[in-house]
Amino acid sequence: MERTVPSSLLFLLAAPLFAASGGPDQYGYRWKDSDEPDGPVYDWVDITTTGLQLFGFGDDNTVGPYILEGDAPFYWYSEKLLWVGSNGYLAFNAGNIAADFPSIPQAGGTNNYIAGFMTDLTFLGANNPARCFIDDDFARTIVSYIDVPFWSVSAPGYTGSNTFQFIIDKTDSTITVQYQSTTGFSSSNGPFIGIESLTGDIGLQRTASLYPAAGYAVRFYNPADPLLDVRDASVTWAGADGTRGISLPVNGTLPLAAVVRNTGNQDLDGFSATSRVLNAAGQTMVTETVAVPALYAGQSYQLPLTTSFVPSGPGTYRHVVSVTGITDEFVSANNTLTREVDAYDVTQNVMTVDWAANGDDGIGIGWNGGNGGVGAYILPPFHPCQVTGTTIRIASNFGNAAFTMKVYDDDGPGGAPGTLLDSVMVPAANGQTGDHVYPTTAPLLVTSGGLYVEWYMMAPDVSIAQDVQEPFSLQSYEVLQGVWAAYRDRDIADFHLGLRVEQTPFHDAGCSGVVGISPGQTVSQPTTVTTLIRNYGNLALTNVPVNYRFAGGPVTSQTYTGPAIIPGASALFSFTQQLQPSATATGDLCVWTSLADDEHDENDSTCFSIDVVEGLEDLLRVDVTLAPNPVRDELRVAGLPAGRMEVEVFDARGARVPVERMGTAPGTLRLDTQALPDGPYLLRVRTSDRLATARFVVQH
Repeated sequence: MERTVPSSLLFLLAAPLFAASGGPDQYGYRWKDSDEPDGPVYDWVDITTTGLQLFGFGDDNTVGPYILEGDAPFYWYSEKLLWVGSNGYLAFNAGNIAADFPSIPQAGGTNNYIAGFMTDLTFLGANNPARCFIDDDFARTIVSYIDVPFWSVSAPGYTGSNTFQFIIDKTDSTITVQYQSTTGFSSSNGPFIGIESLTGDIGLQRTASLYPAAGYAVRFYNPADPLLDVRDASVTWAGADGTRGISLPVNGTLPLAAVVRNTGNQDLDGFSATSRVLNAAGQTMVTETVAVPALYAGQSYQLPLTTSFVPSGPGTYRHVVSVTGITDEFVSANNTLTREVDAYDVTQNVMTVDWAANGDDGIGIGWNGGNGGVGAYILPPFHPCQVTGTTIRIASNFGNAAFTMKVYDDDGPGGAPGTLLDSVMVPAANGQTGDHVYPTTAPLLVTSGGLYVEWYMMAPDVSIAQDVQEPFSLQSYEVLQGVWAAYRDRDIADFHLGLRVEQTPFHDAGCSGVVGISPGQTVSQPTTVTTLIRNYGNLALTNVPVNYRFAGGPVTSQTYTGPAIIPGASALFSFTQQLQPSATATGDLCVWTSLADDEHDENDSTCFSIDVVEGLEDLLRVDVTLAPNPVRDELRVAGLPAGRMEVEVFDARGARVPVERMGTAPGTLRLDTQALPDGPYLLRVRTSDRLATARFVVQH
């Protein structure tokens, strides 16, 4: 299907056959057809009963990858994965080729493909008879297109019929395309017949407008003696296989990874690879250069990167991986690969998540006939979150057209669009030029992965804005009659299409501290426990259960029923039941909340150690000094009151332990600690009207 911007509808007549052979291209490929005396003989192979029928075709999409049983030799390399394009081509990558179709060769866009009858074909429309089959073994791969019509703007959406097949021979490295029948004409440019290498600038075209007669065959011959010794290395992917954009929170960590490959037909000595992260101003944030060892032709190598990227602020960043130092390299266009990295301030309650910058091309795109749309895969920068709306920038709406905004789960095969989660019809009055947010029918909870958002036209002459400034996410799609395909220009544009993401509503309460009692304090009389309740969630809090306990004893529980605590705020709460010194002990005083629907329990409680001394609340306090502390054999205590003393020592469990007094002088005391096990102890010295308490540690 054609895009309405730019528009290019070409009606081409069949071209006469002026030549029966052609080539070579730069590498040495030649072609011959069945009109050449020593050319291929048309010999149709029927695989409709023996092959596998492929499903999922639409208008302008690919199906795959299909894993070949034996590698397919192509140019100076071999390929294992095959994608089958609805528009009459086979590709060795996941790109999408659609109108306007490129001449061969042409670097940029999708490269590395075989064009058998590449033009605007379609498998859609009521009663469309189109079928496609594949039959594969170690010797050859056959793909047959059966009764596939041309796309048409007029009902039922197609016209004509074409039956042709590809034969990839893995034994002699030839590629044959056979044409059983072709009727009608394409409404776009083409059909193209030819082959194009992974570099894009090396290829061989049979013709750009040939409608072959029935019983015609053309064959491409891989040269026994290539014209080129190709020394070439490329970056296969950056970040992850597929090199697509990713979102993360500010201060989140993104491990950096990349794979490079020897994409030539000559072994390579070692070379260098550099991984960099740049901010929007082009400043380098992270850089790492590694030495790549010698690679044989076709060998891949994952870079042993040790750095990660932690964005300190929101914005669009670029992870750029490049290779250098290849002597006499044949192709340099594939030496660098860029991945879009978007960082978001997730402390905001509401944010717009998309792949587009503020600017756009001022034109936008729509689809001829008004029966098409576009999509984007959006990755929220945090989980869980809730999606409360779709976002879009409409470039123009001259047709005063309505459209729909839809959201799909990524639970389809291989992470493709699956379950429809939301659909909102936008009337023309609400869909005019400019930026819009359309609320979803209900909030959508996202706990992992991402969502697909779709804009779909309900009439012609409406267009969505495109961002044409690097970097690009490669997360853009075109959607035609319900079939999703990689956007044909995804390497040079992103759509102004995204999601409104909000924090998921949640309750989260905790005790952030205790007021009036400090760590290490001695409590010897009934004491009120007061805590600071903090609202860590994003909903107001009231009726919060609060608890405290000392040294594993009984739990005291009450409920905060005061004014609602707003998110981020705190409130003081005092228990009516005091802490009673019923026994002498050292232990932890713990205070915590116990909300039933609390989101995070790691911030619920606060604990610290105190000393509790029973029955001494009326005595005056005296400060003493202990030395040495920690102690091994003898503890000296100074600063004691004069008079008769009662000396007690308690271990960490609060149990009294016997300690021998080695001597007493006015205001001092010596204790034998040789027999005490290692650990913390509490000393209590009492006279008739004085009390001294202190902690010490035994360490032999």
